[in-house]
Amino acid sequence: MTTLRWNRSADRSRSRREGLSSGRHAASLQCGRPGVLHGNRTYLLQDDQGQIQATHSVSAGLDYPGVGPEHAWLKDRGRAEYVGATDAEALRAFHDCCRIEGIIPALESSHALAHAVRLAPTLPADRILLVNLSGRGDKDLHIVAEAGGLDFYCRPSCREASLAYLGKR
Repeated sequence: MTTLRWNRSADRSRSRREGLSSGRHAASLQCGRPGVLHGNRTYLLQDDQGQIQATHSVSAGLDYPGVGPEHAWLKDRGRAEYVGATDAEALRAFHDCCRIEGIIPALESSHALAHAVRLAPTLPADRILLVNLSGRGDKDLHIVAEAGGLDFYCRPSCREASLAYLGKR
């Protein structure tokens, strides 16, 4: 799946494609091959010579070229299904969860919420869908703000320090 996203923090004259077909992702269980990194054998995003490839995810916790060996084992045995979500889908799910539930989810969990939004309409009405919100989203507010083209500072003195550093004050 590929989506087009305008990256406001990068060169404004270019657009960046994201998603599996763009090669700009961190979907090691969907696009990776078995390999060894940091002492464990797992699925890795790597080139033909086994060199680790660059990854991308709006979520720092998902921006990694591999996965834990337990996930690789579960995938190989067919005990778990792994799906992806684009940055745009995760950010939309983040905002929806904030607005609808009053909960600030972590961006990692926002990817799961994005898939739940796609999955829910395909399930019978009596099925229960559970999504674990595994982390706090307040740590990700600066990333969400930047993705939305906003300047975000934890307090006024941080803004003043940043502007002074950049010579704009």
